[in-house]
Amino acid sequence: MKPVPNRPAISNVLIKASANIAFRAKLLASPEIALAELNVPPEDAEILANVRALTLPEYARQVKLRLMAHQL
Repeated sequence: MKPVPNRPAISNVLIKASANIAFRAKLLASPEIALAELNVPPEDAEILANVRALTLPEYARQVKLRLMAHQL
């Protein structure tokens, strides 16, 4: 299995979501709105904005799957 590519902007969003309850709630409810507040490269924003999940662990799992699919 290939490792997940290093994407600092995506890591920063996930770190912020784990530390900030208000941002986490916004990211899970309306990713596009939450990401508009941040300086995220368009290709990373596209990955993050298209994830729909009820919990942060599920959101992170889906992001990981999308990143792995992008490197194929």
